[in-house]
Amino acid sequence: MEIQITIKVKLNLANAEIASSFTNTMEQYRLACNYVSEYIFNHDFDMKQSRLNKVLYTNLRSLFMLKSADCKI
Repeated sequence: MEIQITIKVKLNLANAEIASSFTNTMEQYRLACNYVSEYIFNHDFDMKQSRLNKVLYTNLRSLFMLKSADCKI
């Protein structure tokens, strides 16, 4: 049995600097997700996590300036 839960939240960021930083991080994350999606599509939907991680991890870190915790596939 599969259960789906939708959560809607509103973030109250302390100031404009934090809001800008958060927006930039989310944009990089969005671009990284699109990068992974395009890779999977162009490689016949090879969905094995270990293979994806081996191929994409370093590129995700360098191209999108994400920290290691953000690059888990």
